Amino acid sequence: MTWTAAPGAWGSPALLFLLLLALGVEAYLGGRRLRAGWRGNPRRIAANLCLDLARRLNRADRSAASRRRRGVAVAGALALGAMAAGWLAALVTRHYPFAWTLELFLLIFLIDQRATWRLGETVQEGLASGSLVRAREALRPLAVEAIPAAQNDALGREAVVTATLAALGRRFASRLMAPVVWYVVLGLPGLFLQQISYIMATVSDAQPLPAASPGAADTPNPYGDGARSLARAVALLPDLVAALLLGLGAAFVPGGRGAAALGETWLKGDPAAKILGAAFA
Repeated sequence: MTWTAAPGAWGSPALLFLLLLALGVEAYLGGRRLRAGWRGNPRRIAANLCLDLARRLNRADRSAASRRRRGVAVAGALALGAMAAGWLAALVTRHYPFAWTLELFLLIFLIDQRATWRLGETVQEGLASGSLVRAREALRPLAVEAIPAAQNDALGREAVVTATLAALGRRFASRLMAPVVWYVVLGLPGLFLQQISYIMATVSDAQPLPAASPGAADTPNPYGDGARSLARAVALLPDLVAALLLGLGAAFVPGGRGAAALGETWLKGDPAAKILGAAFA
């Protein structure tokens, strides 16, 4: 065996076959319970690393410009490190006999479709039962990235439906299409880049300004500017692909306005989060 062997040699299946297999397994076995029970969850490890770096570098005694520079440096270093780790992992999984099972394992844990479907179904069940409180509670984990807890508790029935459609579109783009697109484009390096950029942006949004900073409650955290910019750049292509697929799918649903929704949302920001609402308005 040599390191120059072509992908597919030594028991390594084609990339697209692995992706198809991972999507099938995750659709059947995936979800929050599968990931929550594994302490070695790659997302959890990466999030803990980002939080630890933020605690060390995003300190109250530093100026906003200094924290911004450190945040940009961390975002660049972690992005390059993630791609390097993905390249090294691909060397192993592509060229060692049956090491492709490790790549399949990673794909199953880093692609998330079943949990989103379950959360959306739970909101639907709450609305169908007539319990607005139950629907709000089901919406909370689905839209936690976009709706604060206090605002979630004040949503009416129509607002819950609108927020659910937006959250489903957003999660379809970020949790399913983004990993799939970047894995198809760059393999494991692309998948690792997408994951670390998404995690860094999520952590930076959840990390408030240091308490001693003036205007901490009203000012975005400058430490996360680099991570957010990287995440937006990485998410651009998957977001457009997700909007296109959702719009085309809505065209085949009775009452759906898929083509019109595509026209309304295609050039707007965050189209995947808006298209379901526009398609079924």
